[in-house]
Amino acid sequence: MKTVACIVTPGFAPFEFGVACEAFGLDRSADADLTFADEADLVVVSPTPQEYWGDPDPRVIEVIRRAVDRGAWVLSVCSGSFVLGAAGVLDGRRATTHWMYAAKMAQMFPAVEVDPDVLYVQDGRIITSAGTAAGIDACLHLLRQELG
Repeated sequence: MKTVACIVTPGFAPFEFGVACEAFGLDRSADADLTFADEADLVVVSPTPQEYWGDPDPRVIEVIRRAVDRGAWVLSVCSGSFVLGAAGVLDGRRATTHWMYAAKMAQMFPAVEVDPDVLYVQDGRIITSAGTAAGIDACLHLLRQELG
């Protein structure tokens, strides 16, 4: 992993964004546009406020689909998994999200096997984490996968 893009949406939580920044040593400026994500080895999706779960930015959806199609790592922290669900990249896969939102995720995305009882799930090159602290575990898991 040489390049990491962290996608943030309106209403993102700075602490959760900081989880990815600290784990992967990201530039915290958060001022690049989405084109950078099309070249990243890893695309991280920060938690998304509930008002965007059913209607995420279509540009973000396309970036995530392209990342999965080209074999990049994709990692969501907490409710960022709703964006992955909306992109359809979790269909037929096992995934997780914060336990408070697991039933809602299963309802919204019935093609996803939502597991509310784990810290994170890796299914292929997609990793979803439960809550924010579990996002740290998911990031460390990916670092172990890539760097040993």
